[in-house]
Amino acid sequence: MSRIKVMSKTLANRIAAGEVIERPASVVKELVENSIDAGATEIIVEIERAGNRLIAVSDNGCGMDDEDALLALQQHGTSKLLHENDLNHIMTLGFRGEALPSIASVSKFRLATRQADNPGGIQVDCDENGNISTRPYGGAPGTRIEVRDLFCNLPARKKFLKSTATEEHHIEEIFSMMALAHVEISFKLILDGRISLFTPASGKLDYRLREIFGKSFVDNMLFFEHREGDMHFSGCVAAPGFTRPSRRDQRVFINSRPVESQAVFRGIKEGYATLAEPGRYNPVVIFMEMPPEDLDVNVHPAKREVRFKMEYAVSRAVSAAVSGALRQMRTPEKTAIATDPLLTLSGKLPLSLVLDSAEISYHPATAEQPDLPVAPIRQSVADVKLPLPPMPEKKPVKPVDLPPVDEPEKNIEPPEAGTVLPATVSPMVKPVTMAAFSGFWPQRVIGVIDRTYIIAESANGLVLIDQHAAHERIMFEKILARYSGGNAERQQLLIPETIELSRAMIKLLEGNRELFEKLGFDMENVGGTTVIVSSIPLVPGNHQPVAQWISDMLNELLEHGSIHGALPAEIAAGAACKAAIKAHDELSMENMEVLIEQLKNCRQGTLCPHGRPTMIELSNRELERRFGRK
Repeated sequence: MSRIKVMSKTLANRIAAGEVIERPASVVKELVENSIDAGATEIIVEIERAGNRLIAVSDNGCGMDDEDALLALQQHGTSKLLHENDLNHIMTLGFRGEALPSIASVSKFRLATRQADNPGGIQVDCDENGNISTRPYGGAPGTRIEVRDLFCNLPARKKFLKSTATEEHHIEEIFSMMALAHVEISFKLILDGRISLFTPASGKLDYRLREIFGKSFVDNMLFFEHREGDMHFSGCVAAPGFTRPSRRDQRVFINSRPVESQAVFRGIKEGYATLAEPGRYNPVVIFMEMPPEDLDVNVHPAKREVRFKMEYAVSRAVSAAVSGALRQMRTPEKTAIATDPLLTLSGKLPLSLVLDSAEISYHPATAEQPDLPVAPIRQSVADVKLPLPPMPEKKPVKPVDLPPVDEPEKNIEPPEAGTVLPATVSPMVKPVTMAAFSGFWPQRVIGVIDRTYIIAESANGLVLIDQHAAHERIMFEKILARYSGGNAERQQLLIPETIELSRAMIKLLEGNRELFEKLGFDMENVGGTTVIVSSIPLVPGNHQPVAQWISDMLNELLEHGSIHGALPAEIAAGAACKAAIKAHDELSMENMEVLIEQLKNCRQGTLCPHGRPTMIELSNRELERRFGRK
């Protein structure tokens, strides 16, 4: 008997759904893309319980007749790709014909559609087992698709979904990307009965950016337009100093399709060159228009990745576009105040306008300036030449048989039984293979190297302490202790600070308000993209701007998911890293001693939260070996 059998249609659709539909946001993406391809000028998305209960997308597009509505649920049924040659000239967002049958196979699916020239339409219902029923539909022209109980027949996939706040953030992110790519379409997103985002059709990118990300974001962006050969670039790039901890805010659109491309990211990095901060990413929004035959969008089932025929040429063109936009900072725009009423109301003027309007008058002095008193130059300790003591006469030394030296006992006390050490977290940096410190604890501070490594003396030699890693471990354990006790120390701000976040980040912040309150933040959303911060955690040595601190923590939270009740170690590690003193920060001898004493009281003071050692030892034996004494 043959062992190979053809899969059933239902099973094949469920397997395909695993590639196309990763989470509720994937459903939103596929359905909104279909609405855009249908020529809709108004798209409304309704979400209940982060898409687990309901995802509904309504549009006023061209609609479908009865036959097309049924064919749309068939595997590879599409109206966008009919011939083999069309694969080289793809201009629509969808073309595979997999989205609707894949979604219908893992949910309770309903499609209602009517064409404008038809008095009646059709409603198609499909359950998770593939059973289809139809009935007449008399709604408005266009299409409405409802997806209920997503992954109802795939409990394993449903179990791996993140929290409600995280899934809603992904939905808002996808929705915002679509809204950015099509400023000529009106978009409305409704979450649990409340309007989360509404962007009327304006045709202007800066207006839509302000609606989605806030005015502060737009004020820090430089708009540009660049053409090179058959490629046309437009959009905006962030001014130097305006950065994010991840590449999440580097948004790229190719022929109105949101994509991820290493060639484009490489061009962005080269365009900023030395203006880029190490470990940080400048937000950009780049729109590329190029002939469809010069790229391949049929790479990934979710259509996120593309390939170019000439990647080097694309990277070079992107780099030229970004660097050209950055050169705008040297070109004063004298009409900025007159053309932008929001700039006038904000009271903030570009530095170029201030310098251009300044007048400098110079008059030579009539009298000679008297000599200024000069303080005597103190001779530094390094310049003082001390007389060397006379060298003692060398006397012959008889070889002496010394008794073997016992290995010194280690004085690092093990943790108490049952104690869970928060030292091993998911590493956010490359893991270090070096073993943890196991020597004698440092006793006396001797000095510092490069304002980074503290030199201390122990009973067995020298100990080098990384001041950043050491303080990071101290802050990490303090944050965990304060959070678990629910009594985080707060620092009340004398003047509450107003910050602006994107609407997706605002929603993520609202969904994790309890976590931020336990950490010591007091924040209030005053509407739109604006948040007022009245208090922050009392973290000694933290000089990070409040807006950047909160933005980085939200990105860290998004990276590792939202967990209520217990603070994720990754989030605590990220907060500790940002609050700790940095390499090359100058510390007094007293501060160094306090740092080592606090490190000694930590549960695991020899490793930073990322797994790197906080200190290393150069034993007396190692020193003697290096100097050839033994």
